[in-house]
Amino acid sequence: MTRDFRRLWFSFTLSTAGTGVSMVAFSVYLLDEFGAWAVGSFMAVLAFARLILLPWGGVLADKRSRVGVIRTGYGLSALGTSLIVLIPHRGMGVILVSASLQGAGYALFSPAIRALLPELVPLDLLERAKGRLTATDGLFALVGPAIGGAAVAYADAQIVLVLDACCYVLAMLSLPAPARPPSGAAAPKGSRAGGLRESVRAITEVPWVTYGMAQAAVQILLGFAPGSVLIRIVAEERYHSGGLGIILSASGGAGLVGTLIAARWVPRMPGFVANLGFVSYASVELCIGFPVPLPVFAASVFIAGVGISFHGIWWYAALSRNFPNAMLGRVSSADESVTGALEPVGMALAIPAVHLIGIEAVGLLGALAFVIAPLAVLAVRDFPGYGRRPGTPRTELSPR
Repeated sequence: MTRDFRRLWFSFTLSTAGTGVSMVAFSVYLLDEFGAWAVGSFMAVLAFARLILLPWGGVLADKRSRVGVIRTGYGLSALGTSLIVLIPHRGMGVILVSASLQGAGYALFSPAIRALLPELVPLDLLERAKGRLTATDGLFALVGPAIGGAAVAYADAQIVLVLDACCYVLAMLSLPAPARPPSGAAAPKGSRAGGLRESVRAITEVPWVTYGMAQAAVQILLGFAPGSVLIRIVAEERYHSGGLGIILSASGGAGLVGTLIAARWVPRMPGFVANLGFVSYASVELCIGFPVPLPVFAASVFIAGVGISFHGIWWYAALSRNFPNAMLGRVSSADESVTGALEPVGMALAIPAVHLIGIEAVGLLGALAFVIAPLAVLAVRDFPGYGRRPGTPRTELSPR
């Protein structure tokens, strides 16, 4: 791996560590100062800001220095986090401004990081590089809340938030030096200066990418999003808080294991293997719908969690190889927006759906989504290889 990638990885680690630890601190602070409704309002504004601004973050990542865009995103996140400490008379308005700034920061640095990575590592090492970033994110998502909970128990929540802001500042300073914008030799004329419409047109011209994003949308709306809500409810009801902790730990551990495998092993047909991983998640949906022993539920979550982790690494690398580097910021933001737009919808519909058709039917519907959608998309030309025809090297693009 190159020196610039190691600097990006270290910077990413700092920002992710601070975010993972501060998640608990924000919840504790908002609950103590404003009540439970403030936590929901904060999370809603944060998600809304990310969703609305993410496409424009992708545009900036393709028009400006990507390191500069990442640095700006980290700066906005640091400012949003530290507002709670900097302003002496804090009201809910300040909290919502804080959430907006953090959402805007994420909308800038997320697509810029994804677009910058192919500039820092050879194409045949993309899976390994993305795997390191994803594993780092998963690690702090797993251990960060526990560390944050312990820190809040012995210190004021605002001190933890200051540490989070400091992590973002250190992440800004640790980034590699800004690189020259990638040459437009391999890109369509004017692609770096183009807008969202051009990136959407480029995506729709590659059928396997279009259908892959459609598959993700179906799975988010009918499976992952409502399941993330219902797993917590049914686990608490059936197994109480200890069982919920086991299931969530199994999910987090599976994500780390699957990411590490995907970073080291790339099959000849990554789309085929990744979609079989999605099919395995039907077992989790059935566990949501029907009472099963806790070990069965936890084992299903772990096995399926490993399987679905392959997609993120291999899909990202495939997009990076099949689209011009000058367009990757917009393509990445469009890819992330598909899931970001439908996730809150699916979460909001989870409880009404249970009341309307019952938990068993919801579980069956989710299981069908994870069987039908992945298997149907395998019929799309070039999808099983994620754009790579059998016998071609990973750095060679398939004709569009």
